[in-house]
Amino acid sequence: MDRRYEKRINRYWEKMEAKCRDSFERLDTNEWFDLWHTHPDWDGKGNARPENRQRCDELTYDMLMLAESITAHRGNEVQCFALVKEDTMDNSVYIHSENPNDSEFPFQYDGVVWGYSSVRLEKIVDLKYHEVGLFDGQDEKTLFIRKNA
Repeated sequence: MDRRYEKRINRYWEKMEAKCRDSFERLDTNEWFDLWHTHPDWDGKGNARPENRQRCDELTYDMLMLAESITAHRGNEVQCFALVKEDTMDNSVYIHSENPNDSEFPFQYDGVVWGYSSVRLEKIVDLKYHEVGLFDGQDEKTLFIRKNA
């Protein structure tokens, strides 16, 4: 990788991580969540190269673990999960709870097949703590990551 490009892309990922962390810091973790989420790759630069895609997936997983840690005091009152998409700009980390908007809680993951073996995530996700699922939609496949039940 060209050294100038490497410096630029590393700055980008640092900026994206800071943006995600800032959005988590602004949350009141004692309130309700209606599929609240953030995106670790707002500008879609993870799509440019395989190493960028991996970095985006790693950041997505790191932010999932952050979401779990800041909501751990709530136990099963809160669900945290991540989506990993082909277009990295659509990767996201969700926090969900019972809420006054009547959104389904707990979120049921309809159509997701759990225990999916993902080459893309095998070196990133710690399967001792999390599981990977596949939702095979009409237009695209979506990988889900959630805490083991």
